[in-house]
Amino acid sequence: MTNYKVKHNGAEMDLYTYCSLLSKKNNSTLYTLEKYIGSPLLSDDTLMKIRDDILTVSAEISRLHEKLIMSDTDEGL
Repeated sequence: MTNYKVKHNGAEMDLYTYCSLLSKKNNSTLYTLEKYIGSPLLSDDTLMKIRDDILTVSAEISRLHEKLIMSDTDEGL
């Protein structure tokens, strides 16, 4: 597996670390949303859908480094 690099806040990090960071940030949004509305996201069908969508995106982000396909080894992101 190629170790892809990403620039984030002026620093360079590998793609796996960056994807993990994004996934965790996405998950923390759930906590922030629950605190803001003062209710668990599992308490309402619409909120449950939002929660499921956010968790699905988090899971996809965390696996992005595994799904990246490059056709040319000299090709950049």
